[in-house]
Amino acid sequence: MKKLYTLVAVALLAVAASPRLSAQTVNFGGTALNNDIITWGDIYNLSNTAHNYGTARSMAMGNAFTALGADMVSASLNPAGIGMYVESDISLSPMMQFTKSPTRGGEPYYNGVPRREQTFKDRTSRFGMSSIGGIFTAYRGTGAVTNVNVGFAYNRIADFNRSSRNASLGNSAINSMANLLCSMSNLDGLQTDADGRMDFGNDPYYWGAVLAYKNGLTNKDDQGWFIDRISPDAEVDQYSAVQTRGSVGEYALTFGMNFVDKFYIGASLGIQSINYRRTTYYGENYIYAEGMEPSGEDTPYQLDYMNYSQTTELSGTGVNFKIGATYRPFKFLRFGIAYHTPTAYNVALGYQAEMWSRTRSIGSNPDGYEFDKDGYFYDDVESPEWVDNGEYSWNFRSPHRLMFGAALTIFNRIILSADYERSWYQSARLQSSPIYGLSYTDELKEVFKGGNTVRLGAEVNLLPLMVVRAGYIWSGNNFREGYENQLYSHPLTREQHYVTAGLGWRFGSTVYLDLAYQYGVTNSTNYKTFYAVETSNTNSFDPIESIAFNTKTKRHHAVLTLGFRF
Repeated sequence: MKKLYTLVAVALLAVAASPRLSAQTVNFGGTALNNDIITWGDIYNLSNTAHNYGTARSMAMGNAFTALGADMVSASLNPAGIGMYVESDISLSPMMQFTKSPTRGGEPYYNGVPRREQTFKDRTSRFGMSSIGGIFTAYRGTGAVTNVNVGFAYNRIADFNRSSRNASLGNSAINSMANLLCSMSNLDGLQTDADGRMDFGNDPYYWGAVLAYKNGLTNKDDQGWFIDRISPDAEVDQYSAVQTRGSVGEYALTFGMNFVDKFYIGASLGIQSINYRRTTYYGENYIYAEGMEPSGEDTPYQLDYMNYSQTTELSGTGVNFKIGATYRPFKFLRFGIAYHTPTAYNVALGYQAEMWSRTRSIGSNPDGYEFDKDGYFYDDVESPEWVDNGEYSWNFRSPHRLMFGAALTIFNRIILSADYERSWYQSARLQSSPIYGLSYTDELKEVFKGGNTVRLGAEVNLLPLMVVRAGYIWSGNNFREGYENQLYSHPLTREQHYVTAGLGWRFGSTVYLDLAYQYGVTNSTNYKTFYAVETSNTNSFDPIESIAFNTKTKRHHAVLTLGFRF
C-alpha cells in the first residue's frame, strides 16, 4: 500500500493549561486531548466560585451576607451570622437552572443538520438543591453570652452543568486530528507488536493514538507512522461538543455565639463534595471537491468520517474551616469579617474513550476487508476504563479567602448590604498525584493572582408581610497581566456577573416563603479543540491546530425557599 504522506507538525502557543510533553518537547493539548488527568486549569476551575448560591433570600440580595447574617448561607460565608438567629430555623431551597452556552469562532454545530438529529445541545435545564439545613438554639441567657446556636447546613458552592458545541468547515488535511495523532505516534515512538496489534497500555495519554490506529486513521511500517486513508487533498469538516455535569456542594457543621447583641463570633467545619462529569465529543468528515477524489490505485481505502468520544469523571471530598466575627456598634449598623482556609481535596478520576469510523473501498481491497452491500466497513473501538483512586488519587488545595462586609438598616424598613471577598488563586496547589514528580506550582503562581468579588444587596419592606429584594455580584479577572487573553486547552473562568431579584412573605410567626431569580453571565478564556506546542521554539514544524473558540455561559436560576422558625 502506498504512503500518501507523513506529517509531523505543531502549533506554537504561549501557554497551555495541560502540559503533556512528547519526547521532542512538543506539547499536545485542547478540549479533545488531555482528558485523562487533572490539569492545573482544572484545579482553577474546580476552585473558582463567586459564592452566588444559597437560600432564596440570600440569592435575591446577591449573597451579601458577610455582615447581615441570620441565614443558612452564613454557614458557608461568615459563620458569625449563625449567632444572629433568635429562633430555631429549618429551611429547604430547591432550584431550577436553565443554561445556554453560545460559542463564537466557528459555524453553528447545527448548520445544515436537521434539528431532530442534533446529539449535543447548548441548552440545559437542571433541577437541584441550592440550600437546606437547620439552625437550633442550644443556649439562651441573660448574661454576657446572649445565646449560642448550632446547626447543619448544605449550600451549593459551584455548578458545572453546561453544554457547548462548535464546528469548523473546510479545513486542510494537515489540520486534522488524524495528523496530530500520527505526529504524536512518531514523536514518542509508539510501537505495534509483531502481528500488527496495538494494546492500550498503562498510560491513557496515548489511548487516542491507539484508537486512531485501530480505526484506520494512522498506519505504521518500518519507517514510522503515516496516513494512508485520507488524501492530502481532503477538506476536513470538524465538529466538537463538550457537556459537563455536576456541582460542588458544602455540608457545614456550624455554630455561632451572640454577646449582648453587639458582638458575634462563629465557626464552621465544611465538608465539600465534588461530582463532575465531562463528556467530550470530536468528529471529522473527510470531503473532496469535484475532481480531487483520490484514485483507487493510490488510496484503496478512504475514510469518510471519524468520531471520538471521551468521558472524564471526578468525584471526591474536601475539608475546610471557616471563622468569622460581626460587630454591631449600633442597632442599625453591622460590620463582618470571615476567613476561609484552603479546601484540601482528595479526588478520584475515571476516564474512558471510544472512537468509531467508516471506511469505503475505492480500490482493489488488498487487505481483504469485508464490506457491506454499499461498499463500506465500520470500526468501533472502546478503551478500557482508567481509574485513579485510593493512594493514587489526586490531592490538591483551593485558594484561601478573606471576606469583609457591612450592612445598614434604614427606618427599620430598608436593608442595604455590601461584601468584598479576596481569593488568592495563585495559592492553589497540587499536593500529590498518580504521576510521579508532577507539579503545577510554577504555572499556578505565574498565571493567576488574587481575585476580587463584590456582592451587593437590598431589601425593602413594602407591606407588613411582604418584602422586595435585589442584588448584584461581580467576580473579576483572576489572571495576571497578559494571561487573560491567552489560548488554553480548556476554557477557564475569567469574569462573572449576576443580577438578582426576589420576593419574601411571612405567614404568621412561624412560616416564611421566599422566591428568587438570578441571571448570571460567565466569560471564559479562548480555547482550541486541539493543538500541539513546540516548546523549543525551533520553528521546525508546521502548525497542526483547530481554530480558536470562545464560549460564554448564561444561567437563569429560580429558587424557592420554604422555612419554619420556632
